Amino acid sequence: MYSPHKSHVSDMDDAQIKISVVIAGRSFPMKITEEEETSVRSIEKDINSQVTEFQQKYTDKDKLDLVIMVLLTKAFELDKIQSLEDDITQAHAQIDTLESTLDQLM
Repeated sequence: MYSPHKSHVSDMDDAQIKISVVIAGRSFPMKITEEEETSVRSIEKDINSQVTEFQQKYTDKDKLDLVIMVLLTKAFELDKIQSLEDDITQAHAQIDTLESTLDQLM
């Protein structure tokens, strides 16, 4: 996905396109593949929506504070998802162990 540095990707890989992503009224240039654009635009819309929501709740906060609040919210959500993925991986390992034990008993 996006890299702020020059890509070390060969010309044979997916072509990069330049887009501008606007977050809380500030524009950020990005180079992404065409396949990533839909996802990036969805993320842009989601972040701006949450910034607007926080702006209505916390009228005394400036935009940087609001963006940081969104960032923290997203980081917390990601952490929860990763924790659930770890739990699922452990459950799969336990199931595999049980299946192996059952196979040995048969």
